[in-house]
Amino acid sequence: MTRLDPAEITALYRRCYADPPWSEPPEQLDAYPDRLAEAMKRPGFSAWIERDHEGRLVGVCYGWPTPADLSGNRIYDVLKHSFGASALPRMIAGSFEVVELFVHPEARGKGIASALLTQAIAGWPKAWLITSPQAPAAKLYHRLGWHEAGPLPGDPPLALFTFESDQHLT
Repeated sequence: MTRLDPAEITALYRRCYADPPWSEPPEQLDAYPDRLAEAMKRPGFSAWIERDHEGRLVGVCYGWPTPADLSGNRIYDVLKHSFGASALPRMIAGSFEVVELFVHPEARGKGIASALLTQAIAGWPKAWLITSPQAPAAKLYHRLGWHEAGPLPGDPPLALFTFESDQHLT
C-alpha cells in the first residue's frame, strides 16, 4: 500500500466536500483530520489512492472490515434503527465498509472512482457504503451494480448502498 499523507488527503477532502451536495460547513471540514487519524487506527484499515500524471493526489478510497460487534458506534446505531437490529447483520456482516471515496472534481468521469472502488472491495463477498442519493457518485454505484438498500436520516438525505460479489463491476 502507498504511504498515505494525511495532510494531502485532508486537502483533497476539503476540495471535494465543501461544495454541493455535501456543502460541509467549515467546522465539519476542520474536524476531518481527526476523523481520518481515528480511521487509520481502525482494525483492518485499508486505503487506495490515485495520482494524476503530475503526481497530484486526485482520488482516495478507504475503509475496513465490518466488525462482528455492531454496538457502540453511531453509524451502526443509525443502521440498526433504520433497518432493524435483526436484519442488519445479514445486510452488512462479513462486508467491507467503504468509509470514504472521493475524487477531485476536475478528475471525475475518468474511471478513477470505479478503479478505486474495485480495488477496495476485491475479494470481499459483500460491501456497503453510505452516501447521498443526490451525490454524483450514486449514479456510479448504481451503474456498477450496487443496490440502494434504503434511506437513512440526514441532511442531506442519505442512503445505504450494498454490493454482493456475485455481481460484477464493469
